[in-house]
Amino acid sequence: MAIMKSLLTQLRRPANTRSATSHVSNGKLDIVSRLPFELHIFILSLLGPNDVDAGLSACRRWRTIWLSDEIWPKLARRWFPNLEDYIRKAAVSDAEMGEIFRRTLHKIQRRMSGRFASALHHELTLESERFFTLSKGVPVLEGGVHSYDDVDGLEVGTAGPITRSRRFMMYDNGRIAWWPEAYPLPCLAVVDDLRTRKRRTYLFPGHEDEKRGYKTAMSNKLLLIGRGKTLHAWHLDLDQHSSVEVPEEFVRCTTEGETVILITKNACLFAWKFGQELEYIDTTGCYDKGPVGIAQPYDFLSGQYITSYNVGSRFLRTGILLDFIISPIEDNVLFVITYTPAPLRELRIDEIRNGEIAETYRLDESEWSHLMEDPADFTNLRWEKVDSYGGYCLMQAVSKTPDITRDSACPPCSSILVSVCFNIYTKSFTISHYHHRDGFKNQSVSQIRNNRIAASDTDDPRGLLLTLRPCGSTSVPRDKPSPTPFYTMAPGGRDCLLRLQRVPPDSDEWDADFALDTSPLFGPVSIDGVSDGRLPIPGVKRLVGDDDFLLLVVHQSYIVWSFGNEIPGNTADAGRSRWRKLIH
Repeated sequence: MAIMKSLLTQLRRPANTRSATSHVSNGKLDIVSRLPFELHIFILSLLGPNDVDAGLSACRRWRTIWLSDEIWPKLARRWFPNLEDYIRKAAVSDAEMGEIFRRTLHKIQRRMSGRFASALHHELTLESERFFTLSKGVPVLEGGVHSYDDVDGLEVGTAGPITRSRRFMMYDNGRIAWWPEAYPLPCLAVVDDLRTRKRRTYLFPGHEDEKRGYKTAMSNKLLLIGRGKTLHAWHLDLDQHSSVEVPEEFVRCTTEGETVILITKNACLFAWKFGQELEYIDTTGCYDKGPVGIAQPYDFLSGQYITSYNVGSRFLRTGILLDFIISPIEDNVLFVITYTPAPLRELRIDEIRNGEIAETYRLDESEWSHLMEDPADFTNLRWEKVDSYGGYCLMQAVSKTPDITRDSACPPCSSILVSVCFNIYTKSFTISHYHHRDGFKNQSVSQIRNNRIAASDTDDPRGLLLTLRPCGSTSVPRDKPSPTPFYTMAPGGRDCLLRLQRVPPDSDEWDADFALDTSPLFGPVSIDGVSDGRLPIPGVKRLVGDDDFLLLVVHQSYIVWSFGNEIPGNTADAGRSRWRKLIH
């Protein structure tokens, strides 16, 4: 087994420096491929996810055996308990299941290792489009912006548009949505695509210079901007526009794929698919209708103002919180989420299939009360995806750590972040808690992904971003290196892209999977060339992402790390990169 582990360690090298290992050498199978099936199962029982990921990339014969129906489900259950259910629902055929498992495992291991393929530090600005190129795929009459000179109210100088209130809004599937003038022009949106380097700019048709009441959302397919009874949607893949009128004013919209859910001011629910007709959804039995509004749009961690698109609704009379999740892979399936605050403190999820309640799932405070000290409570429903296979974080709260639940390894003076999550395929709840050494301070931002929390104190001089496991967790494998890998970014020699550089840490005080150094890139805020160190707009410190990208927004710029393929350079650089690969 030691020999096998050593072999797999050598195989964990970048793909462009390692030729694929064939299962045939001079017409003969390698020694591992010739082992009986039962010994493969035994070997895999002793390997970790990193080892299996390396083996699957090394040999076609190993891949055939290890991704068989007898093996991959066992690995999924051992390491990622909810993944098997997702694969069985998402796969078109039985033969596709093993390949979905392999791709998912590889993405998760890349993200958890911290070894990014490339990184980009970029400003939220229209003044220079050195990296992104403005797309003109959407006609002007349908809200597409082909020239910034044509946008009334957008000041244009000699170097291009002058934007003073830039604001990050949303991220999904490698796309970054932000508003160039969040307050003077809330009807103007920009979507930058990291995979294609295309920039799409949209202007709400017929906005009539209105500055209030806009609702926004974004999925991997659609960008939504709505106001009053009108919702406009732009398809990000097809460069098409569609709109819909709702019978009464809506207060929130959310989207998944090409499906949209709208909740009106009197809690009526409507579903709409891009380019189709609006449908009413009967929510009788889920909640009692009444006036609803946006819940308190303040971050539960730090008091920072966050974008309202990511905050659920609240019944104005009862204070009950309300939100919705759309199934990414099943048609006509959605989940209605309600949370009744103190004194009841109950979380309820109603699964609606084809317009009818199929099942109801409940969780009460007895499941989390031992983790928090009163008067801590959940103030928002604000779901975020925590993995790629059906996991959602529904609500979070910060509290002082009760002594009765403090792990022996937990810092003596720390706050605790309690996260309530739900998987829409296994219909199971999980409650994770994470500690911060000095408490979750006003400067902290965090994101939960794959049962880890990525956290950064952006005002710390070291500018560190750490990924930490939940306290007391043994359910997810963790091959923690010693010392903790410490990565920084160095110029990549092409465009603005940065490359990975591992450096010796100044200390190893962290119980972390890895640490990223961001201090060289973030400085004082610059407004019109004047740096005063102030934060001009609240709510612009965010940490978001998925298995492919991790995005840290600070002030009016961001760093994005790519854990899958490299962020593309320009055409000339792409040609040189292909020649380098051929030479090597």
